[in-house]
This record gives sequence, C-alpha cells and structure tokens, in this order.
Amino acid sequence: MTAYYCYLIVHLSAFALFTGTFVANMITYNQIWQYTEKDETTAKALFATTGKYARLMGISLGFIVTAGILMMTQMHKVYGGQLWLRIKIALVVILIILRIMSVKSSKRLENKLYDKSAISWPDIKKRITIFNLAQLIIIATIIVLSVTKFN
Repeated sequence: MTAYYCYLIVHLSAFALFTGTFVANMITYNQIWQYTEKDETTAKALFATTGKYARLMGISLGFIVTAGILMMTQMHKVYGGQLWLRIKIALVVILIILRIMSVKSSKRLENKLYDKSAISWPDIKKRITIFNLAQLIIIATIIVLSVTKFN
C-alpha cells in the first residue's frame, strides 16, 4: 500500500469521525434545550458531554487537515489545480473557524448554566443553532464536492 492510500484512509476516517461526532453534538444540544427550563442538573451533565465532543471534533479536524496536506504532497499535480479541491479546502478552513466560534458560544452557554451570565436562553440557543446549521451545510457540501469532483 502506498503512502497516499494510508493518508487517504486516515483522512476519510477522521472525516467520518468528525461528522458522526458533530451529529451526536447536535442531538445533545437539542436535549440541552429541552432540559434548561425543567432540570438544570441534567442540562449541566449534558453540557459536560458537549465539551468532550468538541475535543474529539478538534482532534479529528487536525487529522483531516494533516492527512489532506500529506495527500497533496503526493498528488499535487493531479488534484492541486482543480476547482472542486480549492473550494473544498476553503470550506474546511471556514469549518475550522466556525468550530472555534461555536466553542466560544458554548462558553456563553456554560456561563448561563452556572448563573454567571445575563444573556437569555433564546439568544444562546439561536447563536449555537445557527453555527450548527452552517457547519452541517458545509459538511454536506464537502461530501458532495468529494463525490462529484468537477473541474
């Protein structure tokens, strides 16, 4: 097996791990919104889970980028000049920026859960939901670009 295929396996595995963890994170946030008004203890426990998801998604993104760079060192002349790959790279950079902003929004949620913030629940929910929806659209677009590979 060549180095390219090893990098490809790591890249795809990390992307699958990131996507699955992201979906689990979205489900957990939906549960948090259900429990914020009813049972704050459960909401706090669910929030602790999202922190673990965030760490796993960050590690996955690191592997995605590293394996992607290593694949490009092997196949630059084949894929480097193609438009679909350039768009995909830009989307991954945007995804990383949105993940960073999402973690900052999570800090606001944490402050609200522990009564350190005056920001309202609907404002926090709206901000996190918008970030999650944007990330979901970007992930879907990356998958479509990876499958179609137009020039």
